[in-house]
Amino acid sequence: MTRARSGAVVFAASPKQLAEFYAVTTGLPVIHADEEHVVLASGSFELVIHQMHGGTPVQGPPTPRRDTAIKPFFVVASLAVVREKAAAMGGRLEPVQKEWSARGFRACEAVDPEGNVIQFREEAE
Repeated sequence: MTRARSGAVVFAASPKQLAEFYAVTTGLPVIHADEEHVVLASGSFELVIHQMHGGTPVQGPPTPRRDTAIKPFFVVASLAVVREKAAAMGGRLEPVQKEWSARGFRACEAVDPEGNVIQFREEAE
């Protein structure tokens, strides 16, 4: 039986590419993949990348979809490292000058390869 986890589902025109982006930037390993889904998970969190039927794969730099009702965030060891990895995988983080701090973390907005606006956080020093 699969252990219950909190998580999120992201619909994608190119789920394998998007899953690779999240695996590289967050360190979450892929635990399942089939034609419709790619599942990445840690002990307490599961990210499901689900095939969006009729979706058109993004060509070129993604246009940020800022008017959405939810924005997931991911805790990472280093915003600087993730900034480089995200760029190599077709996404991007905002410039260092737009990072901000609150409640013991430093954060930066980002866009994944399909245009979803997300956030990465590192523990503040």
